[in-house]
Amino acid sequence: MKTIHIIMIMSILLLVGCSEQMSDIKEAVSGINSQAEKAKSAITMDAHTIRGLEIEFNGELFTVNDLFKNILRDVQWEYEKNNDQHLLFVKGTWKEPLFENHFSIEKKEKLIKDGKVYIQLTFENESIVANETTVSMKLEDEILVDEKGEEILYYLYEIYVNQKNE
Repeated sequence: MKTIHIIMIMSILLLVGCSEQMSDIKEAVSGINSQAEKAKSAITMDAHTIRGLEIEFNGELFTVNDLFKNILRDVQWEYEKNNDQHLLFVKGTWKEPLFENHFSIEKKEKLIKDGKVYIQLTFENESIVANETTVSMKLEDEILVDEKGEEILYYLYEIYVNQKNE
C-alpha cells in the first residue's frame, strides 16, 4: 500500500512538472502558428496578382515580379491591404547596377553581401501610385539611399530595361 502512495505522489509531481513544460510548449506552438498565419497572409492571391501586374515603360512590357527579381537578389515579398490601397513591400539584397554611381568599389563589395534594399509600392485599381513609391538602402545601420516619388520608381524601371537590353 505504501508503494502505491509513493507511486501516486511521484506521478503527481511528474505531472505538475510536465504542466509547466506543456504551457511552454503551448506558448511556442502559438508563436509558430501566428508566424505561419502572417506568412500565409503575405502570400495571398492578392499579392500574387499584384506581382503579376504588367508595367509598360519606354515601349517595354514587364511584370512587377520580373522587375524586382532582376534588379535585386534574395527578393522577399510582403503584402498589406489598407482600405482601397494595396501595399507591396519588396526586400532584397543589392545588386549592380542599382545606384552603382553612388559608391566606391570597396563599398560595392560590402553591399554585395550586406546591402539591403527596401521598396514600398502602393497600388490603386491595379496601378502603381508612382509618387507613393519609397526606396531605401542600408548597409549595416547606415542609410545610403532614402528616396520617395515617381523619379525613383522610373529609375528602377530604367535599371531593369537597360539590363534586359544588354
